[in-house]
Amino acid sequence: MTTTQTSTALVALHLATPLATIFYFIAAKITASCLLQQPSKHSGTRLRRYPAITLAFGVTGTVVAEGITTITQAFQKPEFSSTPDYSAYLLLLLTAHSGLSLGLLENKNPIWHQYLGAWFVALALEIPIIALQGLTIPTNEYAEGRMILCVLRALCLLVLCLFTGFSMLGDRRRSVTLDDESEALLAADTSEGGNVNGANGQPNGHASKPARSPNDSLFSNEEDSDDDDYDWGYDSDTEDPEGDKELRAQQKKRLQQSGSWISYLSEYGIFIRMVLPRKERRVQACIALVGLCIVAERILNILVPRQLGILVEDLTNFAGTGMVPWSSLGFWILYAALGSHAGVRLIREIAQLPVQQYGYKAIATISFQHVMTLSMDFHNEKNSGELMRAIEQGTNLQDLVNFMFFDVLPMFFDLIAAFVYVSILFDIYMAMILLAVGIAYIWIGAKVTSLSIKQRRNFNTTMREESKVQNEAINNWQTVSHFNRGKYESARYSNAVDAFNFAEWKYYLAFDLGGGAQNAVMFLGRVAATVLAVYQVSQGTVGVRNFVTLVSYLDSIEEPFSLVSYSVRKITGMLTDSERLLQLLTTKPSITDVPDAKELEVTKGEVSFDHVEFAYDPRRPTLKDVNFTVKPGQTVALVGETGGGKSTTLKLLYRYYDVNGGAVRIDGQDIREVTLDSLRDSFGMVPQDPSLFNFTIMENIKYARLDATDEEVMDACRAAAIHDKIMSFPDGYSAKVGERGVKLSGGELQRIAIARAMVRRPKIVLLDEATSMIDAETEAVIQQAFKRLTADRTTFIVAHRLSTIQHADLILVIQDGEIVERGTHEELFEQKGKYVALWSKQLSKDVASRGGGKFDRP
Repeated sequence: MTTTQTSTALVALHLATPLATIFYFIAAKITASCLLQQPSKHSGTRLRRYPAITLAFGVTGTVVAEGITTITQAFQKPEFSSTPDYSAYLLLLLTAHSGLSLGLLENKNPIWHQYLGAWFVALALEIPIIALQGLTIPTNEYAEGRMILCVLRALCLLVLCLFTGFSMLGDRRRSVTLDDESEALLAADTSEGGNVNGANGQPNGHASKPARSPNDSLFSNEEDSDDDDYDWGYDSDTEDPEGDKELRAQQKKRLQQSGSWISYLSEYGIFIRMVLPRKERRVQACIALVGLCIVAERILNILVPRQLGILVEDLTNFAGTGMVPWSSLGFWILYAALGSHAGVRLIREIAQLPVQQYGYKAIATISFQHVMTLSMDFHNEKNSGELMRAIEQGTNLQDLVNFMFFDVLPMFFDLIAAFVYVSILFDIYMAMILLAVGIAYIWIGAKVTSLSIKQRRNFNTTMREESKVQNEAINNWQTVSHFNRGKYESARYSNAVDAFNFAEWKYYLAFDLGGGAQNAVMFLGRVAATVLAVYQVSQGTVGVRNFVTLVSYLDSIEEPFSLVSYSVRKITGMLTDSERLLQLLTTKPSITDVPDAKELEVTKGEVSFDHVEFAYDPRRPTLKDVNFTVKPGQTVALVGETGGGKSTTLKLLYRYYDVNGGAVRIDGQDIREVTLDSLRDSFGMVPQDPSLFNFTIMENIKYARLDATDEEVMDACRAAAIHDKIMSFPDGYSAKVGERGVKLSGGELQRIAIARAMVRRPKIVLLDEATSMIDAETEAVIQQAFKRLTADRTTFIVAHRLSTIQHADLILVIQDGEIVERGTHEELFEQKGKYVALWSKQLSKDVASRGGGKFDRP
């Protein structure tokens, strides 16, 4: 090998050694994080960490010592000058090994293969560097000292590799031994029949807690879990309120089932699919225009400072001549105008707005639609305020795709262009300054993000809690007023605001302190770059033009550096905010159409409950062997004590829940085999607690059938004995009813609900305590309306007021989920059973005093 070839190889190794070490460690860490790799049980022991930390800092110390000898030689021997590749080698090597040493010091439970691989790469490339330096570098006391330091560094790396490798082999042997010893136990515990007791003596049907293996989930609460390796916002120290625990458990379970971060994060692809404008040509055109603007901005970032340097050089040459460099001045004005906020950036912001609005609409509407399709069991368990907040926070994700493509990707191009351009303007030393500043800036940003995740979660939690307290108190104003708890609610809300303010203060304190540290690093980097540039200009190495270009270009360099750290925080924040929305969107409705479900065809209206079994909680049955048939046009009444299962029967008919046993059929069609839309379109419901929108009375009644005419609405109101009352209102049918209908009395509210059911023209009528709030005189009028509403229609009535169901063709007495009596009013009185007892309690007199136990139908 010739001297030239040897020198070329040494230059290549000087650059390759630290870069390969850094890139390997980063790749290994990303891979371990994505694959959810966990440290072994013994990875954090003192006998392993402390010697490794000592040796790692020893390696770093050799690099520092080598740099000191080089600087000392340069001061003592002016004819000596370090080559750029060697200077870059020392700076990059210091960055690599100091980063490994600090990471090992911070990480109490490291994943050792990451460090072992990096040290091995460094050792493998360090050995040929030592050999080549011995062949090419002249012998003197400084060169000999540096050679000794290189050999010492290689020995430290060798010891590190051997020590770490043997330790990992020991973990491997312990793991194999554990697997061999537990093989029979695991086979027994996971047997399909489950007839063998667990290791802890638990009987069948109870799962024993498995022993923790080295590859347990990253969410383990064991002290040796490696939280630092997975600081994406899921550290085990995060404390969420009680309302968040179930969500967190589901997220952990989903991550474990995914098997890797890549699979887990792929679930966020649902948002990307939402915001892609496949059919929106206008939005696609805006995206293309934004792309062109991004390219133009990247070019202008270089052209503006470059042209300023040319202008300064021309001014220096033309000074005192009376000549104006119009060409260079004109180009600078043009570039500066295009690069200003009134130029390309303004065009980009205007073009980006429709893209953002499209994404917002897509996520908001799809999320809302999904919430409306979820089943009753979901809505009964969820707080409406929390659902609205989840959608509100999740819609922030409409920026995610735009941010990734329109900000993050251009940012990386800016960074690469900055290093290349600055190296061309000056030399590799200037690029090294920028690299050091960039690494420090990004490292501080990553640490701030890591430390502020808990504060951000608390901030979001307290914000939701404040909204929840406010929402509940306002929605339940009447209850608050009835019990005179206005001051109590005000104090509760004040405490919630205090908690929010404190959480906000902690979050923004960490955020601002981190930002201050980053700005300090950037300022020091700017000072160092400026001083170096001034020195090189004074030495005649570069011209004033390059200095002016650099000073101007530093502003463009600072923005992508800040955006790197900001992007980490922003993406982490958006993913944190989207957790609830993702959980919401991945929640499937428990009641759905079966494949090939058909439209329900109500030809006659016969409804049958065929030995129906149902329970909200498997430990407590709600309905037991409910079996009856309602003939077409008949009216069936469900009576009994509160909690017996009457309203549940209607919910099963509506298919808010599916039966656990038996079947519900309409005209012989199992309602589980027909579409939900066609099933629920067949019903007209008057609920026990009617709820109205804060619309006009006309709009609320038309809600039952959107194409109903005003005359049809008025006819229904006349039939429900509410028309005259509505006409007495100042605004008549245009009067707004307030939220949930609070401006109406209970009787008015129920009569409007009855009119709404009449407008619907249902095939099957469901009345759930439809006259519970109506006086006796009005009830007589409404009973006539009910006769018109239910004529030739199958009708279900749930009633406590037994006088309203005497005309029913079939009365079912339900007690504790079972039908204990059935028949007509007269037949049940003749039985003198539970039905008669209910009458006696309701009328507060003995049945015998009513003519021998007989009531005449009205």
